[in-house]
Amino acid sequence: MLHHDTSIIDPILSHLCAKGIYGDVTEWCEMRNDCVFVVRCPDCGELFTLNEDEYEDLVRLSRDEPRACGILPIA
Repeated sequence: MLHHDTSIIDPILSHLCAKGIYGDVTEWCEMRNDCVFVVRCPDCGELFTLNEDEYEDLVRLSRDEPRACGILPIA
C-alpha cells in the first residue's frame, strides 16, 4: 500500500530533479534501533529526513516513474 506523502517526497524530487542529479542516501540509527533515512543533495548539501515508510514510498515512486534524477535505493 502506497503511503505517498507529497509534503515530504515531492520537495525532495523537485530539489534533486531541478538540478538533474541523484541524492546520496544514508540510514542513521540510534542504539535503541530508531532509524531514519537522510537524503543529501551532493550539489548544495541540503538534507532531507524520511522515516522508513516515506523512504520506501520514495523508492517505489522512483521505480514507477523513472527519471534521470532522484535517489537510488541503498543496498
